[in-house]
Amino acid sequence: MVNSGITFIEIIDSLQQAVAVVNSQGCIISVNRAWIKHSIEAGVPETFAWNGVRFMQVYSAISEADGQPPDELDSVLNGTVPFIRMEIQCLLQRKLEWFLLDASTIYEDDGRTVKGMVVCLTDITKSKALEHDLMEALTQIRTLRGLLPICAVCKRIRDEHDIWNSVESFLEKHTHAEFTHDICPDCIRRLYPKYSSVLDGSSCS
Repeated sequence: MVNSGITFIEIIDSLQQAVAVVNSQGCIISVNRAWIKHSIEAGVPETFAWNGVRFMQVYSAISEADGQPPDELDSVLNGTVPFIRMEIQCLLQRKLEWFLLDASTIYEDDGRTVKGMVVCLTDITKSKALEHDLMEALTQIRTLRGLLPICAVCKRIRDEHDIWNSVESFLEKHTHAEFTHDICPDCIRRLYPKYSSVLDGSSCS
């Protein structure tokens, strides 16, 4: 194999995802540039030394919105489960953000002895916001596709809060439609019979 001159450190540093390498005792031994960049944006001093910090303490701090760290991370670190992927919520600078966490066990050459684990965090906040918007749109579509309780007399529609709305009001709340008002030919004939001849295309005598 030809030596490209590219080291694994350089490869990891080129990734946009935040990466931390953890030893078998659960302490961070290396982080990439993206990890440092994200930590600075979260308020961690640029001079903070990550080496030697226990990863589970870091995880507890960044996933406060999700409660205590799951046992799955311990399982990856001891080799019981070689890989996990999960979404976590993080409260960073008073702003709720979402990350996809991938954790994989690192083994010795024998494939059995655990050396540690590598953790990768991918920012999916924008994707989660889009997912939320799509779910809201889907809810609106389902509302309009279902059976709508409509009054047989006044034609108002009862919404999910048992409030009776005009057709215009209901559709404006559940769709992006806006209304302009006109009058149809049949109603013109009924309300203004003297104009019926104009609608029918005959001239006035």
